[in-house]
Amino acid sequence: MRLFGFFGKPILGLKEAGIGLVSRSSSIYGTGIDEEPQNITLQQKYLNAYYRVPLVTAAIDITAEQAVQDFYFEGPNSEKLTKWSEVVNLPQKLLTTAKHMLINGNKWAEVPDTKELKLIDPRTMQTWRKVTGEVIGHSQQIEFQNKVIWGSTGSDSKDNEFTKKSKLKEVVHFKYNALAGDKYGNSIIHPILPLLESKLQIEDYLKIIVRRYAAPIIHVQVGDEMHLPNDTDLSDIRSKVQDIYADTEYVTNHLTKFNVIGFEGKAMKVGEILSHIDDQIIAGLQVPADILGIGGANKASSEVKLRSFGRHVKALQRAIKTEFEDNIIIATGLGNINDHLIFGAAEEREWEIEVDILRGLVTDGLMTPQKANTLLPPEYQEVLPEPDLNPMQAQAKRSQEQDQKPFQKGADKIKD
Repeated sequence: MRLFGFFGKPILGLKEAGIGLVSRSSSIYGTGIDEEPQNITLQQKYLNAYYRVPLVTAAIDITAEQAVQDFYFEGPNSEKLTKWSEVVNLPQKLLTTAKHMLINGNKWAEVPDTKELKLIDPRTMQTWRKVTGEVIGHSQQIEFQNKVIWGSTGSDSKDNEFTKKSKLKEVVHFKYNALAGDKYGNSIIHPILPLLESKLQIEDYLKIIVRRYAAPIIHVQVGDEMHLPNDTDLSDIRSKVQDIYADTEYVTNHLTKFNVIGFEGKAMKVGEILSHIDDQIIAGLQVPADILGIGGANKASSEVKLRSFGRHVKALQRAIKTEFEDNIIIATGLGNINDHLIFGAAEEREWEIEVDILRGLVTDGLMTPQKANTLLPPEYQEVLPEPDLNPMQAQAKRSQEQDQKPFQKGADKIKD
């Protein structure tokens, strides 16, 4: 049985332009346009894995929630962007985007105006680009019908096949783990598809495996030296014990004896097989087992795994941040190059370390409280008076005053 026929590499692409070719495919007519669609069969398998395997569901949800659970805007238009995010329900939209980036490798969003942000099913989308990498369009096809084209396919005749047309800048394409030459992102589930196939098959047939292989080896003696069995007797007993189960009871005459030899060498260790598969799946999803609530590790090992998971979350945040700032904040006119989407710390300890550093710089006189205040998230910022002295002067003055006795302070004051 061919189990892994679906294990094909996702389609390739990128969006830089130049004279070098980034596309490995183009129109059969030599138009210089990369028309390669997504592998929809693979896309559906990714979603099936997310819906059917609790381990995958938990890993995707935890990673996405950790990445976008906390964010704010920084820059001259931060208030405007904050209000806009409330109007379009941006927290939920970012969470859904992060999940699809991990599951499908891609997520498209339509921004028709500054009051709407519409998420599109990635299975319905196709990107059109020149073989040099310049993206010229995105299209949507549903049930083999060409619905919408944003931009162009590179062919007027093909453009006319679509029911609706709009501008390229109204669609944003979020990609996850896109390598050089990749037109589409890559799902984090892709490397573990064969493992998931094996896991689901083992679990689906676990009852049969237990029935067939978990029973002990039994030796059946038929007859004795005085009563030799014939072929019919042996065949009859053999057919009866072939599918013997743990709850099976037999009543025989004194010439038939059942002797249990034992389980050794007979039972299949399904638990070890599933455990090995789960370990490989967890490694592929890049979420420590401790976070998923399974397994256990010592403190030192857990610290290393958590830091690694934090870097994984930051990579997802960077992918969202770059696309969001370039093609939503700037492209739609909601803000400019000085406006930024800032995500919260990937883990709480990171936030605590940053605060401790700021506190230490202020205490040592290397930074003013006012400057430290501006580096905090908006909800922690307060209105502080302007500093009269630079940090080093203020610290020197405090140290001098602490070393002086009361009467010296008064004398110095009189001298001044």
